[in-house]
Amino acid sequence: MNIFGIQPLHLFGTQRSVAQRLRLTANRRLGAGNFFWHAWQTASDRDRPLLFHPDTTSPTWDEGELPGLSLNDIRVTVIRYAHWYRTHGVLPGTHVGVFTRNGLYGLLHHIAITGLGAVAVHCNHKMAIDTAAEYFRRTRTTLLVADQDLLAGCVEAWSQSGTAAGTQLLTEDIAALDRTAPRPSGPLPGFPHRHQGDDLVMISHSSGTTGRPKAPVFTHDSFFNGKRERLWTFPSLRSDRMLTALPHSHSAGISYLSMALLLGIPTLVLDGADGPSVARAVNRFRPTFVLAFPLTLAEIDVATVTPYAAQGIHSWNGMGDASHERHIRPLTSLGSRRRKGTRLAGSQYIDGLGSSEMGMVLFRQVFTPESAGYGRLIGRPVKAVLDAAVLDERGNRLPDGEAGLLGVRTPSLTPGYWDDPTLGRESLSNGYFLTGDVVRREADGLWYHLDRTPDVIHTTEGPVHSLPLEEAVLLETQALDAAVVAVDDPEHSGSSRPAAVLLFRGERPDSPSALLNRCNAALEKGGLAPLSALVIADGRGGLPVGPTGKVLKRRLREEHHDILHRSEGAGMAHERPVPHAEPAY
Repeated sequence: MNIFGIQPLHLFGTQRSVAQRLRLTANRRLGAGNFFWHAWQTASDRDRPLLFHPDTTSPTWDEGELPGLSLNDIRVTVIRYAHWYRTHGVLPGTHVGVFTRNGLYGLLHHIAITGLGAVAVHCNHKMAIDTAAEYFRRTRTTLLVADQDLLAGCVEAWSQSGTAAGTQLLTEDIAALDRTAPRPSGPLPGFPHRHQGDDLVMISHSSGTTGRPKAPVFTHDSFFNGKRERLWTFPSLRSDRMLTALPHSHSAGISYLSMALLLGIPTLVLDGADGPSVARAVNRFRPTFVLAFPLTLAEIDVATVTPYAAQGIHSWNGMGDASHERHIRPLTSLGSRRRKGTRLAGSQYIDGLGSSEMGMVLFRQVFTPESAGYGRLIGRPVKAVLDAAVLDERGNRLPDGEAGLLGVRTPSLTPGYWDDPTLGRESLSNGYFLTGDVVRREADGLWYHLDRTPDVIHTTEGPVHSLPLEEAVLLETQALDAAVVAVDDPEHSGSSRPAAVLLFRGERPDSPSALLNRCNAALEKGGLAPLSALVIADGRGGLPVGPTGKVLKRRLREEHHDILHRSEGAGMAHERPVPHAEPAY
């Protein structure tokens, strides 16, 4: 695979034969609402263990046997669930909420709900209970299956808010449902449902890092867009094993698990997506490729991955936000990969920039141990993106080299937001969907990710983009994580200055003042704006993240907005801002 991320075709030696994948590719009825049933019909190894799901609540979950579910096991369980749902009034179009820490439950219920033609409404278990309860209410969920404590929290939140949603909505403990749901006495009429292309199959909320989580909708056709091509390019050799630590309530989690089932890839579904858990799972399962959001991959201490387990890894897949060089390089030092028939030391990191509304990764860049160009490089648009452009505020295309808003045209785009149709229209500019990202395209066709639009720092000298600064700060300090945010400029009312918040894995190497000086020297060398303040976070609470692991910069702005008006304190250093010339991107 070359550095621009062009994917090779996998024709032979794969879990599914050429004939089986041709059958799937040619099936125009195959889509997001019925992928499992076509996977089951196509497979000739329906009793082979395929999905592995350890109980991570046990302290010894990575020891002993690791039983797996086959396609036949999944089918039997899904039919039990579907029978239970039908007896409780679920019909095509019914909105069914799923709220659980158990990634396997989430997938199986998703298959059962969509198999009935109903809509699966997924919610991340890390979502604040009040926010989750409100999310289920506004998505018109009429039945909610959830972990017992999450269920009780929603019911209490509805009761305290005075809304009638708690009394109108049928609820069920998801673990109790699994224990007691009976098998039907015969075939379920009309099951699986015969989907049309524009049938709504799923609502899966956005990250909510810039405000209230939005509720993009996904249809049978749109959410499957791009997957036919991936039947030939997704890693699916007989030697491949996938580990996914993605939030399995998220559209990305469902998307990649559907690929695993279609292609017959043995997959470990990991609950509790933190770096130490992923390292333990790698040691136990020995995957060849690992999927997670960037923060999870950043938290992996490569020293805890055994050489025996590391040698089989060829790829790490980060997606959502683009990843930083500081987090990529340690991972690519592990494992090996093949290129033109030659085995090379070190794995590849496949970095994907995407969004919930797109239902897929939009830009893709592959980094290896030999890679030299980082600097927030996100590569090129994937094939499913029909057009991508850098736009100004009026929707006009900007020339190469200028920073602007990312606009895309792709058939995978969500048809809209369930409860806010005007939001979808407002996100369009000159026929392009605005993803909320600030990017730059260079003359060589390569793209760079500079910021999210709410996070741009508006200084008296012009806009400063936070992500290139974070890249430099992380490389200089080797911190575990960092965020650069806007704080009030004490010398110019209404303007801001950049400040960094750093989180270290262990003890910090220097005082805040020394770190600030080091960072500013590195930023000056790179032609970037200097920091006016630096804060050392006292644990993850000082650098908070949302349900999907994205840093909550809005909270950092609120907490530190007046830092330049305060005296320096423990864990913090600042200096008065000085004028500078912001470089042209």
